Amino acid sequence: MANQLKNRSKKPDTTSGQGLLLLFGTILVVQGFGSAVTEAGWDTSFGVAGLLRAAHLPEWATLLVGFAGTALLAVVGRRHSTRKRAARRP
Repeated sequence: MANQLKNRSKKPDTTSGQGLLLLFGTILVVQGFGSAVTEAGWDTSFGVAGLLRAAHLPEWATLLVGFAGTALLAVVGRRHSTRKRAARRP
């Protein structure tokens, strides 16, 4: 009985949620930093940069999108390393 209660308190494995965070973080990094580099180098905007220019936001807003993606990727990496450490413990 106590073992059943112990198993219920564990969080379910959320690998699909981690995969979505990884995907979304990667998209934000590519769109944010890629848009900033493309706009600086070739004076053209695509994706996020185009939308942000249409909304009359400053040029550095695309960098914020890239940093948000970097933060999401850091969260995914942190959770992954925590899971690996927990799996190694007996």
